[in-house]
Amino acid sequence: MRPAAPALALLMSTLVAPAATAQERPAEAPLVRMRDGHGSDLLFRVHPRTLRPMSAPIRTFRSGAWLALSPEGRMLAYSDGSRARSRIHFVDLARWRSLGVARLGRRGPLGVGWVGPGRVVAITGQGFGRQRLLWVDVATRNVVARRGFSGRLINTFGVPGGFALALAPEGRIGPLRLLLADADGGARTVKVDGIPAGGNEAEDDARYLTPGIAVDPEGGRVFVVAARGLLVAEVALTSGEVTYHSLGAGAAKGNVDVWWRQAIWAGDGRIAVSGERVRPGRSPLPFGVSLIDTADWSIRTLDPRPSVMHVAGDTVLAYGTRWFSGGRRPESTGLLAFDGDGRRAFVRFRGQDIATLGSRGRLLYAWVRRTRTLHVIDLRDGRTVNEVHTSRRIPFLLAPAP
Repeated sequence: MRPAAPALALLMSTLVAPAATAQERPAEAPLVRMRDGHGSDLLFRVHPRTLRPMSAPIRTFRSGAWLALSPEGRMLAYSDGSRARSRIHFVDLARWRSLGVARLGRRGPLGVGWVGPGRVVAITGQGFGRQRLLWVDVATRNVVARRGFSGRLINTFGVPGGFALALAPEGRIGPLRLLLADADGGARTVKVDGIPAGGNEAEDDARYLTPGIAVDPEGGRVFVVAARGLLVAEVALTSGEVTYHSLGAGAAKGNVDVWWRQAIWAGDGRIAVSGERVRPGRSPLPFGVSLIDTADWSIRTLDPRPSVMHVAGDTVLAYGTRWFSGGRRPESTGLLAFDGDGRRAFVRFRGQDIATLGSRGRLLYAWVRRTRTLHVIDLRDGRTVNEVHTSRRIPFLLAPAP
């Protein structure tokens, strides 16, 4: 089914932005908005500044399961969320036309990721148990390769020359595995022994650990940030060699025992990290937003309050809302922006619950829940250059990150 509204910002970071890092996007990569078409969803090309439609709509599935951009940002793959049918709709964004639908039988909802300019890999199963990878050629819409795998799927991300799955053991916590799929139907596994992942929900002392993953596309490296503790694994994609780094004494004090982490490559040897710890029956604890410097493996806290972030160029955007029981009012950070040196660049929407929907060049798209307004923000000074009023639901905006 379609991801719930609060998860849309996470969808943009985990399914769109990582794939974008595998290859530099052209400046003309289009901005796409999705809208309810009363029975199906409609895709529109929109103007980056005004967000007004610039094309006729393309009709697609309602309640899709997965959405991903191709490495060069010119094609879109959108999988059907129906349990009865497994389908992927391909759209040529540059020419703005449908390329047809791949029909893969009755396999249930599919995950999908791009392994090359004209080929995707579909992920069958429910994230655990018996699962398969299906390589689908976009031109013919046929399955050209198949491969089974097992494990608990906790993340997916694009890598140079392919696509990767982060897998944990089923029903327990154990070493993370990276399953790396290439465009030719090949797959290999890299075991990251020092980084635990997964969950032991059936036990009394239940835990669930999700490490953060960042990709350095130019260096051909994947960085895995442990969900608990101060350890980072560096994986060389070509050789599969794994090197471990302990973070320095400059680490954030307090909430370092985090169960879920988000990591994004911020360029210039930096990894931005955020996340939170979810405690049963209690308010989640934010990790804040921090920067890891891979030159000396130091980490410094930019702000201790956020739990979600977005990276646009050399700007790190962060935000978060803490919810409390007992009638206590929630606390929101608003939108916090930090420049390439980690200095506070600007603050917008203080005390308000917001979500970033993506960025394009120097423009950021942020939605303010209270006013139901989508703001187009100039990242150079934090100024709103346009406002678009929306419905109660968070808008679905596909913005290719630079």
